[in-house]
Formats: sequence, structure tokens, C-alpha cells
Amino acid sequence: MGLLVPLAMLAMLLGGVHLLGRLTGRIAHGERLRIRQADRELLLRQGRFYASLSTAARRRFEERIEAIIYEKDWIGRGLEVSRVMKVRIAAAIAQVTFGFEDLLLLHFRKVVVYPTAYRNPRTGRLHIGEVAPGAGLLVFSWEHFTAGFDSPDDARNVAVHEVAHALWFENHIPNAEDDFLDRRALERWERLAGEEIARIRSGMGGLFRDYAATNQAEFFAVAVEYFFEQADAFHERLPELYATLCVLLRQDPARAGGPS
Repeated sequence: MGLLVPLAMLAMLLGGVHLLGRLTGRIAHGERLRIRQADRELLLRQGRFYASLSTAARRRFEERIEAIIYEKDWIGRGLEVSRVMKVRIAAAIAQVTFGFEDLLLLHFRKVVVYPTAYRNPRTGRLHIGEVAPGAGLLVFSWEHFTAGFDSPDDARNVAVHEVAHALWFENHIPNAEDDFLDRRALERWERLAGEEIARIRSGMGGLFRDYAATNQAEFFAVAVEYFFEQADAFHERLPELYATLCVLLRQDPARAGGPS
């Protein structure tokens, strides 16, 4: 009986009893994936991010991957979610969130993987990835997930794009992880983004593809794609936006050594 109060307090800190129950249940059953050498080789092949890290930062990155895999519910649609899929998807989440200590995107506790493009039952349209904040879902087409990393310089990466959306939403959803984006930088970002959206719509955009001008949320997700895949061009052509995103994500991929 003496554990009831501490556990209730811990549940509040973690964002709810449901999360506490899932985590304590997994601890009891020993469900913790540990990164092995084969996983490290996989991470090196996934892209430049992991390779750019120092030895100490690689270890922190691996620990973040382990925590993400441990915390999420992995759901396959027409396939079995393999270890490779878990490691690679968790690495994409860790890449975008690496500037923050222990940020796991707790609201998005379910990761759903389809073999290829799938039809969204709500929109009736084919999707290659999405976030569903109401259901706490991150969804990927595995075919398109891998394609995004196979072409590392085209600033088209569905994994990075959707994780950026999840991060944007997570900051505004009241839970144990909300309100982590620097408020002043976020205000500056929204002003600069609005100006660049107007330029894109007028045919005078500085770098980003036209889809970025859809709205502020899509602008942010597309910008994060360019941030990781065309950092030098982003820094050169849109320096104020780039510097602001460095503050928001607490990283600077244009600088040697990767994350700041």
C-alpha cells in the first residue's frame, strides 16, 4: 500500500496512468531492445546523421533509440514490424528530437507501418505517411520511408517530415512533454515562415518546394527536411530562418559535428 502515492505521482509526471501501466508492465516482462553491432551498421547506412556524431553522442543516440522502441506500441498493417524497422524508425524520431534531453514524443505512442502507400479511411486518399494527433498515431509506408533515406540530398524524407509534424503537435498538447520549443524563437519562426510562405506563393521562394506554402505546419515539416538534407543551402539562402530552426531544434547540421 505504501507504493500507491509515489506511483500515482509518477503517473502524473509521465502523462497518465495508462503510460505508467504500459511502462511498468514492460519492465516486468523485460521488453528492452539493446542496440547491437548489426544495428550500428544499419544506422551508419541510414544516413549521415549517426556517422557525424562523436562516440559519446552516438551512445546517447543509441540510448534514445532504445527508449523510443521500448515506449512505443508497434503495429504492422499487412506486415510484421521487424527489428530493422523499429531501429530505423526510432532513429528517425531520435534524429529530429536529438537536441532535447529525453524527448520521446509520448503523445504519439503508436507507430503504424504499412508495406507501401495506403488508403486513409477518413480521407479516402492514398497516403505515404501521416500523424493523427487525436489517436496518438505516427504512420509510415515502409517503401516510402526507406526511399527517403535512399536519396539523402533531395530534401524529401517522409520520416523526417512526419516526425517534424509530431514534434510540432507535441509541443502544443498538454502532457509531460509540452511547451519545449523556445517561445521567442517560435514567435520569430512563425513570423519568418509567414513571410517566406508569401514569397513562395508569389513564385519568389528562396529554397523550399511549393508544398511548404500550404500552411505553417507543412512549412515547418518541409523546412526540417531541408534542415537535415540540404543544410548548407538552407543556411546560405535563408540564413535567418535556418538560425531560428537551429534554436528550435537545438541542432546545427550545417556545422561540422552535427548536433549542437
